[in-house]
Amino acid sequence: MKGRWHDDRHTLVTELAESGAGDEVIMSIARHVSRAMLPRYSHVRMEAKRRALDEIAARQGAADEKWSEQAERTKTGVSEPAMVQ
Repeated sequence: MKGRWHDDRHTLVTELAESGAGDEVIMSIARHVSRAMLPRYSHVRMEAKRRALDEIAARQGAADEKWSEQAERTKTGVSEPAMVQ
């Protein structure tokens, strides 16, 4: 039987990965000696997948909006406002 520590270790490694911690940091904390152990202990949860995709969609939406604004200014002949120093 693996026990609670083993289950907690899987959870810890998963949460570290979802938080953006680098592989070396995770390996050090989990005391893994090889990178091959990371996929065995890190389990991508559905909520993490949703957050990642939502973040990408938000960035793309902002980029699309900026592009549309620039295209509209070009179409109407309005230049960028001068920078105030």
